[in-house]
Amino acid sequence: MPKRVDHEQRRREIAEALFRIAAHRGLTAVTLRAVAAEAGISMNLVQYYFPAKDDMLRFAWQRMVELSAERAAAGVGRALATGDERAVVRAYLAAVLPSDERARLLCAVQIAYFAADVTRGGAQPDQEALLPHLVRGLAGQIRLAQKGDRVSPSLDATLEADALATMAAGLVTGILVGAYTAERASVLVEYRLGQLFNA
Repeated sequence: MPKRVDHEQRRREIAEALFRIAAHRGLTAVTLRAVAAEAGISMNLVQYYFPAKDDMLRFAWQRMVELSAERAAAGVGRALATGDERAVVRAYLAAVLPSDERARLLCAVQIAYFAADVTRGGAQPDQEALLPHLVRGLAGQIRLAQKGDRVSPSLDATLEADALATMAAGLVTGILVGAYTAERASVLVEYRLGQLFNA
């Protein structure tokens, strides 16, 4: 009986090979041939799933977004159960920071895509942006905290969320290049939350 192939799993394996190349050598090193070699499969098989490099890049970006969302959901879900907005904001930010090797890989892949966007002069139209999702989540929690008098009502929740998201993005790069440790980044996040939330 012929072996049944899980096509979605095969696409994900190809995306993982792309991630490894992009994280260590940048997106310019990603080719159908390079990904096939990294995945240990034939180039014809890669082309069966992704006829063109752009198809593969689009799928890999969407897969990375999906994996990032899954990673965030667990921590944010636990924090939401506490009813503590500060804990939820902390969980959103912690989900962005590369705290283990898997997270470091995914963050490096994101930066590889962003570097390509800078060179190209903008993101691809179908490349879903991650930052607006983070800002919306943070702003929502800040507004809830303002209603409970845990954050000053005079502050602009969206601006505060933007500032937190921008800080987190900078910390990601800092951790990846060794300018910050994950522990130091957590201290900086906590310091900023201490300024935002009422004692």
